[in-house]
Amino acid sequence: MNNNFFAVMVIYNGKIGDSITYNCLKACPQVSLTVCDNSTEDYGNSQVVAENVNYISMGGNTGLAKAYNKAVDALKGNDGYVCLFDDDTSVESNYFELLDAEIEKSNADILLPVVRDETGIMSPCAIDGVLTRRINSLNEINGNNISGINSGMAVKLSVFDSYRYDENYFLDFIDHAFLRDMKKDGRKIAVADSIQLRQSFSANDRNVQRAGKRFEIFKKDYLKFCNDAGSKNALVKGRLYLLKRWVNINIIYRITG
Repeated sequence: MNNNFFAVMVIYNGKIGDSITYNCLKACPQVSLTVCDNSTEDYGNSQVVAENVNYISMGGNTGLAKAYNKAVDALKGNDGYVCLFDDDTSVESNYFELLDAEIEKSNADILLPVVRDETGIMSPCAIDGVLTRRINSLNEINGNNISGINSGMAVKLSVFDSYRYDENYFLDFIDHAFLRDMKKDGRKIAVADSIQLRQSFSANDRNVQRAGKRFEIFKKDYLKFCNDAGSKNALVKGRLYLLKRWVNINIIYRITG
């Protein structure tokens, strides 16, 4: 391969040996793997990680942004691309070979694979101000409206010479805020359409109690994203979207079961 690759996986309240992502990545000897553990209980993960894996305990659930920054700090001085993963993403054995070819083709600073869940394409997605929407075709994406999720995203390490994730975000919209910042900085973002990943998406969970708890975390992060957009119009659109989401969880989910 022409590029060096470093994988970062964040795990939360689970045994690392049960993570499909970990088991996929540790089978890639050409890739340096860092695991950030945000667990609030001791699952014995520090004892079971492979010897060639860099394990970082976050000392509890400090949020994704802090975990990413801790991993980026640990990779300081290296050259290549860092690839971010959740702990429930299935990664094919040829992911890094395909990514290497995509980098050579696009010379992009940031690459987004095509991530699918049970309902279609999760990432990349289109963004209009503070409102994101799923796409049916990659033809709907352009340089202005492109956005996407963290999992599977590859970022040139030199980007972090002058950037760190905003630790005021806890879990949601870290990815969209990052890509918004990168577009402002003139970084090149490309879709790596030869790479297809599968992931489960917690927002598809229709359990009212779980969805309600998840909504409270989402609301705080999303309102920060809207505030950072810097316009009253963005904040109004954001609040209307949150109202719609609240109605779906507390009324529609209860009616439809």
